[in-house]
Amino acid sequence: MKLAKSLLLGSAAALVATAGATAADLPSKKAAPVQFVQVCTAYGAGFFTIPGTDTCLKIGGRVRADYAMSGTKDIFSSNASTAANELAASQSLYGFEARGRVELDARTPTAYGTVQAVTSLRVARTAGVLAVSGPNSSAGTASPTLEAAYMRFAGFTFGVARDNFAFMPSVMYGAGHWGSFANGANQLAYTAVLGGGLTATLAIQDRSYTTAGGLAEISGTIASGYAAAVNSYYRGMPQINARLDWDQSWGSLSLTAAVGEGRMVTSASATTYNESKTVWAIGAGVKLELPMLAKGDQLFLTAAYADGMTEYTTNWASFKSSDTLRNVGGNVISAHPSWVAGANGLETVKSWNVAAILTHFWAPQWRSAFMGSYGQIKAPATAKGLDFGITGAGSAGGFGDATVWNIGKQIAFLPTRNFEIGVEALYARMSHDVNDGGTVARVSSGNWTGRLRVERTF
Repeated sequence: MKLAKSLLLGSAAALVATAGATAADLPSKKAAPVQFVQVCTAYGAGFFTIPGTDTCLKIGGRVRADYAMSGTKDIFSSNASTAANELAASQSLYGFEARGRVELDARTPTAYGTVQAVTSLRVARTAGVLAVSGPNSSAGTASPTLEAAYMRFAGFTFGVARDNFAFMPSVMYGAGHWGSFANGANQLAYTAVLGGGLTATLAIQDRSYTTAGGLAEISGTIASGYAAAVNSYYRGMPQINARLDWDQSWGSLSLTAAVGEGRMVTSASATTYNESKTVWAIGAGVKLELPMLAKGDQLFLTAAYADGMTEYTTNWASFKSSDTLRNVGGNVISAHPSWVAGANGLETVKSWNVAAILTHFWAPQWRSAFMGSYGQIKAPATAKGLDFGITGAGSAGGFGDATVWNIGKQIAFLPTRNFEIGVEALYARMSHDVNDGGTVARVSSGNWTGRLRVERTF
């Protein structure tokens, strides 16, 4: 029995030893290192480290669906025929828009600070009253738009970023009369951090995406020697924007300014200039946090004055808002310019505005907002009493005095974070001069808009 046990144990030991030797002689194959996504906490929620790099990336976007109905409410004029012409041009309108946006934010630490690169691309399919080209019966539009493409490093901003005059947020679905350009502006800017929540920014901006259209030639009234009047962005001085921001626990305060140049040419080839004028605008904005009312409540106030820069006060050009008709009281008119060329040479359009937005949360899932804005436009001497961009008898392509204002109310349901279903009503009114067969008439009209929006941000 003892002999049998000894034989069995010896055989097992021999087998184990042989197996071990055989395994040692076989070639080994190490497992490939595992690639995994690591959360990056240095820049806030949503960032992750790109495997194999020290760059943190955040991927986001937005999907939006808009449905709108708009129509002229009433028209009042001191001239019966003018009122009839205005009424004939008015109509009830509807529109649809589907919009998708993709946003990328990449940040890399360096010995000199963080390098940030941001891209935001928007693609929309739009028709009717929401179309950029204005309400019509033609096919809708579908096109991509580069909202942002910039790099920030050591205080500098290079590329397409938010216009440095803009202040009001995009809480409301419709727009008021203030400077706001969804597509941003090409720029080279520097921001200095001064401490205590104070920052100062100085920027060189391309006017192409924020101008109100520049020169408007008053037909038949060009001064002697003035053969043409055109806008020139690159042969004159670039636009300079500056702003001062103060951020505190109670809110923030912003002071903004912009200066540029308008030029008139003497030849169709646009190679000779005979007159130029400096154009400018100043503005101020205040944001007040109102936690004493409810968490998240805010009040925004803004005001601006412009001499030759209506884009920062009352402009409703497509760069500012696609709802071209409803924000001007239902009038079928062209966007007003910032300066005109006439018998007195180059003349600037003066304008000013005030506006407010109040947001209130009745509950974490229910938000309401109220908006009001008012703007006034003063036409240059050459354009006084002329038609405000409306074709018809007595019109010289002129530009008369005008006032604009609108109010809006919004209610939104937020079933979860970054998802909302909202409805909004907006009423706008405009009063302006027209020239009806040599008689200056004052026209006032009102316009309403209803809007449903469903939006998901991720």
